[in-house]
Amino acid sequence: MKRWLTGILLALLLATAGEAGACVGKILYIGIPNSPAEQVLAELVATLVSERTGTTVKILPFKDSRELYAAVKKGSVGLVIENRDRGFDVLGRPRESNPKTAMETLRREYQRTLNMVWLEPFGGNPPYAPVITTDTLSSLPALPKLLNKLAGLLTDDVCTRLVKAAKGDDKTKKVARDFLKSKRLI
Repeated sequence: MKRWLTGILLALLLATAGEAGACVGKILYIGIPNSPAEQVLAELVATLVSERTGTTVKILPFKDSRELYAAVKKGSVGLVIENRDRGFDVLGRPRESNPKTAMETLRREYQRTLNMVWLEPFGGNPPYAPVITTDTLSSLPALPKLLNKLAGLLTDDVCTRLVKAAKGDDKTKKVARDFLKSKRLI
């Protein structure tokens, strides 16, 4: 009886270890234009995702949108921190003045042309938003619900304060972590 019970426990342990390892190794690559504001936003996303899901997150800065979206098309980037105005520039379309129709247009056209999904904007003017590739969405389906917790939290004043506090690369992570803790998101 003892051997039988030991055998069952060992089998359960091995089966559970295999399931736990299934999430290990996932890496989310966030692409951003190389600016202090985008760096802070990306660090907020990276910290939130890694703390809440255990997913490894890497932030990749690019010199411009053309370089960034080339990486998206190659599959090197799974999430972009984007704003409404730059989104229209990427699409090569004139900007729309009505915020509601602007977001509808961006969501529809990004899905159609780039295979990407716009989530709710973080806030600010123009609003910053996470934009996820459909491949990333299929491998991390809980990501939209998690990232939408940041929706509307980042007003212009809050963003300005965070960017000023994050002067220097080593402080950006601390500023992001402190902000997320203050909002009880991690």
